[in-house]
Amino acid sequence: MTQTEGIDDPVVMAAQAAFSVRLRDSADVSENTKNAQAIAKSWRSAVHELDPDRFQIEQLVAPALDQRIDIVDTETGWAYEFKVSGKNASAEFYKNVVKVLMWNEKRKNKLSALVFITEERFGRPFLDAPMPQAYIEYLSRHGLKVTVVYIRHH
Repeated sequence: MTQTEGIDDPVVMAAQAAFSVRLRDSADVSENTKNAQAIAKSWRSAVHELDPDRFQIEQLVAPALDQRIDIVDTETGWAYEFKVSGKNASAEFYKNVVKVLMWNEKRKNKLSALVFITEERFGRPFLDAPMPQAYIEYLSRHGLKVTVVYIRHH
């Protein structure tokens, strides 16, 4: 399942707001990396401010795995991952699905959904392709709802 706009999820709205201040078309890799980190930090802070008891930031999947989930909503059991740059979004998408699967393998409180947020321009051509869509459908049949949400620079 993929979506672009009209989503009223406050976590996604915070991602869109943080993303809208991003740099555009800079050739400086270091500058782009710093900007992506600042956007991610701004997003996590905004979500934390929504409800720090509900939204858990940078949750460790398991100590031995050394991986974190960007945001876990303890009320809904949803995980949120934000790939600020859509570049290499498909690899990040698969990695993030594995993080949720490993979380569920290692815990009693399972996550029921993953919302993967990424830049539309770079993410859509790869994530709306047949293989990722078939994988999303497969995961749904096995109890994990996955939604890809595309954001844009306005």
